Amino acid sequence: MAADCIADADVIEQEKGSDLEAGQDLTKSTTTKSEKPYTTFSEHEKWLIVGMASAAAFFSPLSGQIYFPVLPVLTADYHLTSTLLNISVTTYMIFQGLAPSFMGTFSDASGRRPAYILAFIIYTAANIGLALQDSYAVLLVLRCVQSAGSSGTVSFGYGVVADVVTTAERGKYMGPMAAGAMMGPALGPVIGGLLAQYLGWRAVFWFLVIVSGSYLVVFIVIQPETHRSIVDDGSVTPSQGWRLSVVQFIAARRRLARMTAEERQEYQQIRAELKTQQQKEGRKLGFPNPLDSFRILLQKDAFMLITFSGLMMFGNLVLMTATPTLYPGIYGLDELQVSLCFLPLGLSSMIGAVVNGKFLDWSYKRLAKKHGMIIDRQHRQDLTHFPIETARLQMVFLWASVQSILLLPYGWALQYHANLAVPLVIQFIVGFCLVCTSNSLGTLLADIFPGQVATASAAQNLLRCLLGAVGAAVVDPMLTGMGVGWCFTFTGLVLLVSLLLLWAEMRWGMAWRQERWRQEGERESQGKK
Repeated sequence: MAADCIADADVIEQEKGSDLEAGQDLTKSTTTKSEKPYTTFSEHEKWLIVGMASAAAFFSPLSGQIYFPVLPVLTADYHLTSTLLNISVTTYMIFQGLAPSFMGTFSDASGRRPAYILAFIIYTAANIGLALQDSYAVLLVLRCVQSAGSSGTVSFGYGVVADVVTTAERGKYMGPMAAGAMMGPALGPVIGGLLAQYLGWRAVFWFLVIVSGSYLVVFIVIQPETHRSIVDDGSVTPSQGWRLSVVQFIAARRRLARMTAEERQEYQQIRAELKTQQQKEGRKLGFPNPLDSFRILLQKDAFMLITFSGLMMFGNLVLMTATPTLYPGIYGLDELQVSLCFLPLGLSSMIGAVVNGKFLDWSYKRLAKKHGMIIDRQHRQDLTHFPIETARLQMVFLWASVQSILLLPYGWALQYHANLAVPLVIQFIVGFCLVCTSNSLGTLLADIFPGQVATASAAQNLLRCLLGAVGAAVVDPMLTGMGVGWCFTFTGLVLLVSLLLLWAEMRWGMAWRQERWRQEGERESQGKK
């Protein structure tokens, strides 16, 4: 669900040193080049790596959305009210917010491959349990475990893209990565509705077992480690054999065989330096520290962005959770027909992910040209004195305003039983605006927290999912107590007021970022003495 992305700033830890140098004019500071290209991965390899990350990100929203059409069936099977069944949505969202605080930190500290493999083992095991259980209590527990396994995949994807792609071309890759996450809202309800109607609700979880298990096997075989503190620019083979994919192991042996004695000596020197750096930083496989995500939330600029993002998710979950509750009664739809009503929201989200990625690249380049900054697709660039906040947020006001305002007519259209096309068209527009907003905010977080991309994404996911869980929990009482029209009117007005958070980030965000980077640079300098 948190899918929540898209283009452009050198977000690896090695950049932080240059980013923290003050007192340079913008043109000079933003054209500083490293001695070698940013990555040795070819264009085809980068697309394969990002494609695998995109496929992994598909599972988190898929698990949430595939469940909505099953709710009425489970309500009947367990002889419970819809309010009680919605608790399983709420607990799922809570763990979807909390788990990436562990898993995102684990990915940043221990590498991408072990994080992905651990996540999918947990996820697949939980789906097996869900397919076999017969108890509401067990359902709640295993939904939490399922959420914990899948929810980190979106934040991992941010980290992977930052590992292999520079600022100047990040939108081109981040858009398709985000589109993978957006396929969940588009396809999940349809798949869930078809399986529940023709094969029963257990088939939904067996389907997830099959696709997640298959993905895990393919991942182990072909996906390389990309974390720059482990493989540098991709040219260094990880020293631990279990970090290697099968394809990477074979390619590494061939590459070593072709090296001259001088190249082999240089390679071993880089490998030894990386190992020393990992030992110095404590970068090894171990229990993750979730406090890193909470520390990011304490930063003023991060708090503004993440709180705003969370409120947008609150509005989205109110809309989505209300759909299976309201549509059968208003329009006389069955489970499959209700699941098809989620398609406009999901399809527009996929379109928005790709379109917004291209727009963010264009916006970055336009602002860079205005400030006399030279765009370099092959080397990292210093963003200390560049207004990256403006480049990322200038269109978010429009997207977020449209999303918020449209919730008002959406509620009243349902209240007065307007033609089904009316709420579906509104859902389509809301989905497009939501993903454009979410992805822009996620990209900016990656820009302003170099070296902690997955952790920053996890912090965003934390508050988004917690507020989304609140939305799922309160929607039934709101609909009952306020009525459909006023429920969505209230939600839309709350989102409009939250635009003040975005205004504050546009107004003071760059100064907050520069001060934080300066302090981090001073601490790093003191640590080296």
